[in-house]
Amino acid sequence: MNLKQYYGKTIRIIDVDGEVFEGKVTDYIYPGDDDTGLESIIIDCTNGKLKGKGVEFWEKDIKSIEVI
Repeated sequence: MNLKQYYGKTIRIIDVDGEVFEGKVTDYIYPGDDDTGLESIIIDCTNGKLKGKGVEFWEKDIKSIEVI
């Protein structure tokens, strides 16, 4: 999915359950650095019930992603 390109950017993610999350990408995890073997990103969430928290999204859990 090439999540690395979003590092440092403010994004909107819609997950596979249809929930919307917005925030700045603060970290990128390479596929080999995680037990799942999947790449992921961490955002500082700026909306919803997780506002103010760091949230990790694996590529398999992202339905769509865009820079805002």
